[in-house]
Amino acid sequence: MSASISGSLPIARSSVVWVNLPDGAVLFVPETEVYYGMNTVAASVWEFLPQAEDSMDKLCSLILERFPDAELEQIRSDVIVLLDDLERAGLIDAAGAQSAA
Repeated sequence: MSASISGSLPIARSSVVWVNLPDGAVLFVPETEVYYGMNTVAASVWEFLPQAEDSMDKLCSLILERFPDAELEQIRSDVIVLLDDLERAGLIDAAGAQSAA
């Protein structure tokens, strides 16, 4: 997933159901019955992913605006790890993967 730093950000699979909770969110993929719990920061990454305009910098800036006490480099590192986890769980696809199918 480290390619997403210089390339396009991944996109959420259209079948993923997202439920926002007071202390995070839960994602669910009906086809695989995979549930994925998220804390507040991870839920914010999921929420901002479509708004990030395919830019890791934009995504990290949006997170920094919401959590101003965080350091930008830590946010970037954590976002990369999260995107790797989401990809392994089958919750996101590489940009353009759905349109190519």
